Amino acid sequence: MAGADRFGRVVEHLYDAALGDVPWASAVGAMNDLIRTTGQSISYVAVGPGGRPELEWSRFFVAAECRDDLRQLYYRDYYWRDEAIPRLAGLNDGELAWKSDLYTDREMKTSAAYNEFRVANNNQNGLFTAMLGLNGSGIVWSCGNSTERDGWVHDQVRVIRLLAPHIRQATRVRRAMADARALGASRAGLLENGRMGLIQLDRRGRIMEANDRARRILVERDGIRDAGGLLTAGHAGENKELQRLLARALPGYGAQGVGGSMRITRRKTRTPLVLEIHPARSTGAGVGARSVGALVLVVDPASRPRVDPALLVKLLGLAPAESRIAAMVVAGQTVPGIALSLGCAESTVKTHLKRVYHKLGIRKQTELVQRVMSLATLGESTR
Repeated sequence: MAGADRFGRVVEHLYDAALGDVPWASAVGAMNDLIRTTGQSISYVAVGPGGRPELEWSRFFVAAECRDDLRQLYYRDYYWRDEAIPRLAGLNDGELAWKSDLYTDREMKTSAAYNEFRVANNNQNGLFTAMLGLNGSGIVWSCGNSTERDGWVHDQVRVIRLLAPHIRQATRVRRAMADARALGASRAGLLENGRMGLIQLDRRGRIMEANDRARRILVERDGIRDAGGLLTAGHAGENKELQRLLARALPGYGAQGVGGSMRITRRKTRTPLVLEIHPARSTGAGVGARSVGALVLVVDPASRPRVDPALLVKLLGLAPAESRIAAMVVAGQTVPGIALSLGCAESTVKTHLKRVYHKLGIRKQTELVQRVMSLATLGESTR
């Protein structure tokens, strides 16, 4: 029972980190203690234009310390020649693989990625877990070596398997929150956020609140609807799956909810909505069944801004390299992802961004997004 309680607390911590309520490193530290491993990395990869993989989010940790230096080192010097990467892409959803199994005997003697990075950083005997997301995206969760004297034991691997679906969901939710620039926002702040739809459900699964974006979708009955206070989907098969996910997120008092994701068919566009269903910890603001039990993030993938870099050269006077990076930032890509896509160092991307900020007289990424989107709209209207 004590072990189950400890696992539940770790999952709860992980879901809090997904919303930005606690640092991700704090959740990783709790997972390290539970799994008994030297460290972890989590990477989220989406499919970009032309089917090209785009690194959207990645963090490397040793113990509970976030190691940006190791992440930059790996993607700059080793990722492009790491023999394990194409083999990772061939793993099934949820499949675990020993890192040593993804290298041949010869590669374990000659591979720079294996010897200079994995062996040097004490993670060559760890595990990879590959997880599929929606729309072709993927999540790779890496655990370092076991801290047990005799190496990995069955119980540790079992815990990794149990944690994997929660890692998948927390990573997806964190990405959606980051896209909406909502990490760490209060419940009230989330309801005021116009970049994504948000629906709050009570512990019985009834709709408590919805922000303006979600409310418009509910009123238009475009894929999801408010059916007498209950969140339902228009398509019978999708509604069955939605109710199953809601039941898992709202299991009743004393049990830890489980998050989930699904796509919802829409009548007005071919691009489906994506629902991220996330268990919510009680804040004490509500009482009993009328406290918030789950958050439903309503994400429209088609709403991600796409800006022509040439337009930024014309309207903002940016250099071509600066405009390209600015457009990628506005589209939601991270500095590590941009560096990987362009084949340059993260420091190079940061230098270009500093020049962009200086030229535009701004200091924050949110200001860049606002400036670019307003000018992009102007550019479209003058064509």
